[in-house]
Amino acid sequence: MHILNLLTILPVPPSGSPAEIAQNGLNFFGTWISRIGGIVAFIGAIKFALSLKSDDAKEQLQAILVMVSGFMIVSAIHDLSVFDIPSVYSDANANAEFNSILDFIGKWIRRVGALGSLIGAVTFGLSIKDNDAVGKINSLKTISAGGLAMAVSAILPTFAYM
Repeated sequence: MHILNLLTILPVPPSGSPAEIAQNGLNFFGTWISRIGGIVAFIGAIKFALSLKSDDAKEQLQAILVMVSGFMIVSAIHDLSVFDIPSVYSDANANAEFNSILDFIGKWIRRVGALGSLIGAVTFGLSIKDNDAVGKINSLKTISAGGLAMAVSAILPTFAYM
């Protein structure tokens, strides 16, 4: 009878300096978090495609938010330098980090606003075709909300100099 040797199933302990081990761990988790973000974005895209058939604006918005959150996860993982914290924090480092985070947030708010305006324009065209007064009003509200989101993203840099 063969006795199972537990040492053969345990992983080999990592070797290298603590900084190398930490970097390897960050790379491993970064890769998998990025993959999960891609799956979330894919699920949001499928949900959005299915919600277009039902013409439910709330369902479409929820699908877009899921999709954008997945893209934000992937984007944040691919540019981890946005979240680097220096060992010595000076005013210049703090301002540079704050500005890079504002740029990241502003870019995604602008993208979501543009997508909202696009969806509003498409639904406005469809509501004109169907002569649906409530649909026209709701689509105009969606266009306005998208434009407002894009405008807010444009004024974000003003907070960097306060």
